[in-house]
Amino acid sequence: MVTAARAPGADPAGFLVWRPFMARAVVSAIFGLVTIFWREPTTSVLAIAGGSYLLLWGAGYLWTHRTLGRNTRITPLVIVGGGLLLGAGLACLVVVDARTFAFAGSAALAVAGVVELVRGLAERSRPAARDLVLVGVIGLVTGAILPFVEQLGPQALLGVSGGGALLTAVVLGIAALSYRHDSALSASSLQGTQDGPDPVN
Repeated sequence: MVTAARAPGADPAGFLVWRPFMARAVVSAIFGLVTIFWREPTTSVLAIAGGSYLLLWGAGYLWTHRTLGRNTRITPLVIVGGGLLLGAGLACLVVVDARTFAFAGSAALAVAGVVELVRGLAERSRPAARDLVLVGVIGLVTGAILPFVEQLGPQALLGVSGGGALLTAVVLGIAALSYRHDSALSASSLQGTQDGPDPVN
């Protein structure tokens, strides 16, 4: 992840992405740990855990891009990516089978991953650009693998998606802590600049 240097008095808004990043890291970590410690998951566990993860991931995804889009328009592709994640989550909760998670989850994670990858590469000046690239690659790879393990059952599907979630949690967790620190430093610098130097008697 990139910790971009900020000039004293710079607007700390660019680092506010730590909030959605941290939320997504927590969601990913919880889902990843569930997939590790649930020994013999059933299709119902896959539907509930996987569907809930996709729903929360979609909400965090849209929150992230809304925060990053303070000075730019949110593109239709971002909305499509978020909509696919939310739709896939709902589909998994309603249609309880492995195929739904494998293919709906695959499409949603892959498309959302591509969008974050492209945005990270296109907006390299943003503090979170490299993190978006890493998360995008993880999402794309995870989505690409899911259909190929569908025949292996819920445990394999949860293993693949949970592995991707844990990698994502590490990337976004470290990034969130870094940006939170930078945001606090930038806000302190801004406050000091506004207060101005003490008058000399």
